[in-house]
Amino acid sequence: MSGQEENQIILIPVQSSPQKIETSIAAFNEPLANLLQHVGLPTEDILSPIEERRKVIYALESTIEILPIDERAKSTYLSKFTVAISVGLFDGALNFLWDETVKSLRRLAVNFDLQYFLGVAKTLNTKYKNLVNEDDLSAIGDHDLLEISRRIGLINDINHKRLEHVNYLRNHASAAHPNENYVSGIEMLSLLEACLKYAIVAKPDHSVIQIQQLFDNLRTKEIPKEDFEIIGDDLRKQPQERIDDFVLSLVGIYIDPKTESLVKKNIDRLAPKIWDILLEDTKLRIGAKFGLYRKNGDVDRKDAIQSFLEKVDGLKYKDEDSLAAELLEKLQNLKTIHFEWNNFYNERAHAKSIKDSIPANGIPDAVRKLFVKVITICYVGNGLGYKEGVDEVALPYYKEFIEGFTITEIKDFVHLFKDPEFTSDFRASKADVRLRKMANFFKAKTKDVYINRILDLIISYPKNSLNSIASHVTYREAIKFI
Repeated sequence: MSGQEENQIILIPVQSSPQKIETSIAAFNEPLANLLQHVGLPTEDILSPIEERRKVIYALESTIEILPIDERAKSTYLSKFTVAISVGLFDGALNFLWDETVKSLRRLAVNFDLQYFLGVAKTLNTKYKNLVNEDDLSAIGDHDLLEISRRIGLINDINHKRLEHVNYLRNHASAAHPNENYVSGIEMLSLLEACLKYAIVAKPDHSVIQIQQLFDNLRTKEIPKEDFEIIGDDLRKQPQERIDDFVLSLVGIYIDPKTESLVKKNIDRLAPKIWDILLEDTKLRIGAKFGLYRKNGDVDRKDAIQSFLEKVDGLKYKDEDSLAAELLEKLQNLKTIHFEWNNFYNERAHAKSIKDSIPANGIPDAVRKLFVKVITICYVGNGLGYKEGVDEVALPYYKEFIEGFTITEIKDFVHLFKDPEFTSDFRASKADVRLRKMANFFKAKTKDVYINRILDLIISYPKNSLNSIASHVTYREAIKFI
């Protein structure tokens, strides 16, 4: 054998067996180490160990079989993932894996119903109100992208948690940001499998396709009046969150001056059939739009909200004060900022702005639940950083808000444990401790037996597992009476 042949790096031999993989990886190490030493850079603890890389490469072929052959040719980030794994840069590989996942979720949104997806995005945060086409999807943050996909039903709650975990590791153990965290070979395989199964080759379930078809038909054809009773009955079978998001999306279409009269007629006929099952918070959010458009002189949208509320017999929800809608927008922005990487440096300005917007008579009903959710999330923190895992300069505002919680806000607090987004960081140790402190503080404010039963459960629940408390029998029984 010639010297040139001896120096060849063979990842997968002709026999399609990875038996020589250890020597081939070892061949990678020496020239890389020599280069780093030559330019004066560190060589220790840079690459993942050979045995960890071998675990991934040995199982890569069987894991990648989840992805159809024709899709593999388009998966450029998975190629980069494999190269990064081979040379031992697991943190870089994790970043490439997440890029492929985000690309796939965006494609799933486009293939499903882009207008519906963007409609729900606008209900999640008004900063997305000007998004109109596929290119605009890049403006949606990764956390919000996952949350919208979950709310629509493109991914279910369990798979959302799996992908949120990948995003969490991508933010805190990948090359996306400075860190000293470590991911093993077996863990990388698990993350790859989760992304492949639940995002890259994911398909929406039948119930989601039904609501998409309804959304499309409402926008494109006149539906016979007599059909709406059946449509309303069928829509009631959808999850509550999906129903509320669906109606909020319809309202967005209804108040758009460019919407054709045919579409408005369909919405006029459908909305009264399902108005009664909407959450009170959703009805109040719709009514709050009236005051905002009135203040801004947006006569067309103000009149459209008036018309919609008249059709559903919901004029009592009309809020002629714009403060509720303004506060809603500020809370949505704070929530989005909190879930971004640099939240420790950006939350304070939003928290101060919220304080300045709170009316003298307290938090409006239209935004109270979101207020409790966002302020609690920000106060509890994500458990990261060098101190308490929160924005330290914003913390005084959060403490002031929470100290002002009444029994009404505490009821909202205990109900929120059913919300996957609310509990997403509760597995972190620092967040876990802060949450229990909140529960202890609230106990001094209420004598309600059922609320205290849940607060006691929070305080005594197993460490770092409060994100699953809503499934506990004590919680499920007590929450029925709150």
